[in-house]
Amino acid sequence: MSGFYGIVRFDGAPIDPLWLHSMQSAMAYYGPHGGAAVTQGPVAMGHLRLDLNPEDLSDRQPVALPSGLVVSAARLDNRDALLQFLDLPAADAPQLADGQLLALAFDRWGEDACSRLEGDWAFAAWDRHRRRLVLARDILGRAALYYHQGPGYIAFASSLKALLALPGTPRQPDLLRLAQVLVAWHHDAELTAYRHLRTVVGAHVMSFAAGGLCSDRRFWSPIGRRPLRLRRREEYAEAFLEHYGRAVRGCLRTRHPVAAELSSGRDSGSVVALAAPLLAAQGRELTAFTAVPCFPPDGADPYRIGNEWDLAHATALMAGSNVHHLAIDARAYGVLAGVRHFLQIHDGIAHPAANYFWSQAIMEACSQRGLRALLLGEIGNATVSFRGNGSVLLALLQGRPASALQLLLHADPNPWIFLKRQILNPLVTPLRRLRARLGSPSRSLWQSYSALHPHMARRLCLDLRMRDAGYDPALIFSTADDLRHVLHQPEFGASASVLSEANAWHGVTRLDPTANHALLEFLLRVPDEQFYRRGDTAMLFKQAFRHRMPAPVVFARKRGLQAADLGHRIRRERSSFDHCLQSLASLPEACELLDLSLMRRTLDAVCAHVNPETTQDAASILVRGLGVGLFLLHLDRPGAP
Repeated sequence: MSGFYGIVRFDGAPIDPLWLHSMQSAMAYYGPHGGAAVTQGPVAMGHLRLDLNPEDLSDRQPVALPSGLVVSAARLDNRDALLQFLDLPAADAPQLADGQLLALAFDRWGEDACSRLEGDWAFAAWDRHRRRLVLARDILGRAALYYHQGPGYIAFASSLKALLALPGTPRQPDLLRLAQVLVAWHHDAELTAYRHLRTVVGAHVMSFAAGGLCSDRRFWSPIGRRPLRLRRREEYAEAFLEHYGRAVRGCLRTRHPVAAELSSGRDSGSVVALAAPLLAAQGRELTAFTAVPCFPPDGADPYRIGNEWDLAHATALMAGSNVHHLAIDARAYGVLAGVRHFLQIHDGIAHPAANYFWSQAIMEACSQRGLRALLLGEIGNATVSFRGNGSVLLALLQGRPASALQLLLHADPNPWIFLKRQILNPLVTPLRRLRARLGSPSRSLWQSYSALHPHMARRLCLDLRMRDAGYDPALIFSTADDLRHVLHQPEFGASASVLSEANAWHGVTRLDPTANHALLEFLLRVPDEQFYRRGDTAMLFKQAFRHRMPAPVVFARKRGLQAADLGHRIRRERSSFDHCLQSLASLPEACELLDLSLMRRTLDAVCAHVNPETTQDAASILVRGLGVGLFLLHLDRPGAP
C-alpha cells in the first residue's frame, strides 16, 4: 500500500522544505513507483506510490481540489458504487486511481465520506474553507496513520519514521502502551510506543484547527444491526458465499502474481479455496505458503496442530491444480532477528512477537519471487468462521426474541450441557472471576503470562485501569458476552496498521478478504442461530464450505499452532538470548519495566525442557518481553543490536 506524510502549520510560520524532505527520506521505501509533494501556504503534503492495481499507474497525489488538498493511501472495494454516486462516467474508471476517487468523495461529502468508503484506507485532508486538518482511517484500521502535535503544527504520516525524523520530536517511551503490550491487553488504541506520537484509531475521523483537536468522531460501529431473516438455512450459506466470493474477487484486481498464506485452518483455507478457481479462469497461478517447523513441534499440546502442512496441502490440492504450494520452515531466520526486523520497520512492538520470524520469511519469499499481492485470512475467526454465541439469554438481552426462540428450539441435545451453557455459565461467571482474583491476593492474574514488573504495574495503576475498562485478565468469558461485537472494537485493531508498514518495506501488499466491509456488514446481520446450532459451532461456514474444502479442515476440532517449534529455536539461540538479557540488565529503564529475573527463569526452563507449557511461557513472557526490552535499548543506545 502507498504511503503519505505532511505538515500543517497553525502558527503562521512557513513550511520548512527540509522538514518535508526529512519525512520523505525516512519513509522513502513506501514509494518505489514514484511520489510527489505539494505545498500550499500553511499546508504541505507528500505521497509515495506503491503500485498494486492497474489504476495505480495513474495515481497522482496529493490531489488539489476546490475544497482543499487531499492525500491518501487507499485500496477501495466499492469503486463502482462511488463512481455512480459521484456521477463519474464508467469510461473514466481505468484512469482513476483509488486515491483520486477518495479525494473526490471527500470533496463531495467532507467527513461524511468516511461512512461511504469501503476497503483499506487512510487519508489526510486540508479543509481550506474551515481551515481544518482532517485525519481518518478505515473501519478496521488496516492502513496506518500516525500524528504528532508539536508547537504550532501538526505532522502526520503512514510511518512513525517520518514523524521521528522531524527536528525536536520527543522520543520518550510510552510506558502504559509498553505495559499493555506486555500483558496483551488490547486497549487505548490511540497510543504508540512513543509518549507524544499517536495513531488515528480505526473507524474514527479527527479534525484539528489552530486550537488543537476539534473533534474525534467514530463513524462506524458493529452494534445495532437489524437481523437478516431468510426462509431457509441454505439461503444464508448462498448469500454468504456470494459476499465472500465478491470480497476475494476484489482482492484479485492486481495484474501481478498472487500468493497466499495457507494454514491448516478454515480462514486462510477458504480464501485459497475461493481465489484459486477465480485465478484459474484467468489462466493465473496462486502460490500458497505454509509455515512449518524445522524442529520437533513440541510446543503443541494434544489439542493443537504443531505441523500444519498436511491439512494445508489437502486444502491446496482440493482448491485447484493452479495452486503452487510451498513450505516455509524459516530455518535461516532467528527468533531475535525477527523481533529486531519488526522493530526496524515499525519503531515499536506488538503482541505476537514469537511469530515475527516466520512472517518475515514469507514476506521475503514473496518479494524474491515478484509476488506483489499476498492473500490471508487474518480476522476470519471474527467474521467468516465465527463460532457463534449460542446464548438464549444474550439474544433476549439484545431484544431479539426470534433468535432466542430459534436457539432454544435448536439447542444442545444434551440437557446437562444446555443447562450449563444457558443458565449456569452466566450465573457462575462473576463468581469464577471473583475466585480468580481472591485465589492470588498478592499476585495479579496477568503475572502468569507477562514479563511486566509488578512495581511498574502498580505505578501505572494497571489493575485499576483494567477493572475500570471492564477487562478480565483471567480471560473468563460468559455466554452472555457478545463476542461478535467485542472482536470488532477499535482496540482489537491496534496492531492492524503494522501490516501496511511491512507491506511497504517488502514491496508486497497483504490483502484480507475476511476483513471486507460489505462481507462484515452482511455477517453482522446473520442471526446467531445460523452460527451456533445444536451444540455445534461455525455452522454457517461449515454449511458453505463442506464441499469446497477437505472435511478434516472444515470440521476440525483442533486448531493450528504457529511457531510450535519455538522452544527448540530458542535453544539454538541460547547465547544470543543470554547476551540480550545481560544488555537489558544494564539499562535502568528495562529493569524498572521488565521482570528480568522471571524472563531469565523462563529462558532456563524452556532450554531445559521444551513442552507446551514452557513454549507458551517463552512466547508470552520471554520473547514479548525481549521485544519491549530491545525497543528500550534502541531508544537509549541508537544503533544498538
